[in-house]
Amino acid sequence: MATDVEICSNALLLLGAAPISSLTENTTAGRICANTYPLAKLDILRRHPWNCAIRRVVLAPENVTPPYDWQYQFLRPSNWLRTLKVGYGSYSLDYAMEGTRIMANTNQLPLKYVANVTEGEWDTLLTHVMIKRMEMDLAYPITKSTSLRDSLKQEFYAKGVGVLAQAKTVDGQENPPEEWNDSPFLTVRGGSPRY
Repeated sequence: MATDVEICSNALLLLGAAPISSLTENTTAGRICANTYPLAKLDILRRHPWNCAIRRVVLAPENVTPPYDWQYQFLRPSNWLRTLKVGYGSYSLDYAMEGTRIMANTNQLPLKYVANVTEGEWDTLLTHVMIKRMEMDLAYPITKSTSLRDSLKQEFYAKGVGVLAQAKTVDGQENPPEEWNDSPFLTVRGGSPRY
């Protein structure tokens, strides 16, 4: 799998610039990549529950009890970027995010979340998205072309057909569709809906 340097180098090559050998190299491209890549990576990982970045854990409570409203508090995992679910199966638990902690009224917290995973754990789809994101971010600093920057931004973010939208669609299709249990509202109305 690709590394951060390979991702940045591929983006630079797409712009017609020379690749870099390190994010710490003392070149204009190296400095720009070192400054833009970390935040771009976190942004892309948070934007979608990428299958390769989903993690599950059952957290134990901290020894400190919240002052009110909640019985327990849990420290988020160090690689946490976005909470997807708290609870087992179709049963969700009430919770609140406060700083780096999760408040809940249970002494075990099942957490499904998006993690800040290394590039070596990414699939090729996410790697491609990140290369295109870096191409977009580097376009103006490297080429000084606002029209190129704007066209790459349109190509990346275009609704439904852009690089990001297509990648999210493909990634989402790798999981089976969610099935919903019968709702109490349907029972009151006289049973399950007919499809």
